[in-house]
Amino acid sequence: MIAETNSSAIHYDVSGDGDALILISGLGGLGAFWKPVVPLLAERFRVVTFDHPGVGKSSTRDAQTIPGIAEAVLAVMDREQIGAAHFVGHSTGSLVAQTLALDHVERCERLVLSGGWAQVDKRFRDLFAFRRFLLESSGVTAYNALSRIGGYDGRWYSDHLAAESVPDFSVAQEADVATIVKRLDMLLSYERVADLPGLRKDVLVIGAADDFIVPFYNSEDLARMIPAAELKQLDGGHFFPQVHPKAFAMSVTSFLERK
Repeated sequence: MIAETNSSAIHYDVSGDGDALILISGLGGLGAFWKPVVPLLAERFRVVTFDHPGVGKSSTRDAQTIPGIAEAVLAVMDREQIGAAHFVGHSTGSLVAQTLALDHVERCERLVLSGGWAQVDKRFRDLFAFRRFLLESSGVTAYNALSRIGGYDGRWYSDHLAAESVPDFSVAQEADVATIVKRLDMLLSYERVADLPGLRKDVLVIGAADDFIVPFYNSEDLARMIPAAELKQLDGGHFFPQVHPKAFAMSVTSFLERK
């Protein structure tokens, strides 16, 4: 299905029935990130996933921005006649979810901020600067390899992703490098830390104890800044919704259905 904004055509999918629940993926921007989680949440909710503007099957003529992704979410909601929804934002998606809750209060019910952060610190800056350097100097294959090796729980990576032999990190792989760089710059330059104390929604912050990309202290800081936030710790590396989808879905469902 397609929802139109003034500058983008947003590809999205809907599964299940019940209260609307919109899942917002991270830096990669693909709705497919949520594939292991969707069937579990669709047992209770009307689950919406989408490709970010300019990513996957979604097109855009605009720059890559967090408010632009938030605009895409609103366009999908309007297309589906959803007045208000719960939002789950993972990693970069947590910035989008923060923006929606702060700037479009009437469209937001409860909020789950997963593997997210309040502001970029020096370690975060250096790690993402290195990721950008690797992308531009060594190519997409090496960049993606670092994302997978650093993003997943080590045992899960070994069991599900690792090949029998050492990969050739120099192999050419097609990708829109310019868009990836713009999205890296997008997340590094955007924060709403000064506004977070004014976020008056019920919020669940979920982080992983073994997250290398966005260490758990970022979740602790984020939860501390939001008045009605509660904090939950899982494990599974940065991509813990994929590594432990049942535990993730159970945490989200329990929070959203609480009276």
